[in-house]
Amino acid sequence: MQLLGSRSEAAAKAFIARHAEVSDLGYFETTHQGEPWYVVTQGAYASRQAAQAGVAKLPAALRDSKPWPRGMADIQSALR
Repeated sequence: MQLLGSRSEAAAKAFIARHAEVSDLGYFETTHQGEPWYVVTQGAYASRQAAQAGVAKLPAALRDSKPWPRGMADIQSALR
């Protein structure tokens, strides 16, 4: 599930540090509008429904940021 997108790698790392209590946080770099873009994700879910159920288990601050399920194929294509 995607939690954050940022032009700043430092911001992505700081976000992960602020939410260290959440398991399976990570980030990857891609491009957006021709510029570097850092995406923070959480977990690897078997289905979109499982990811949506995972949202309910996040701390309120993260739920309020409106995370969304993102397919692994979409992430893999962003890495190319």
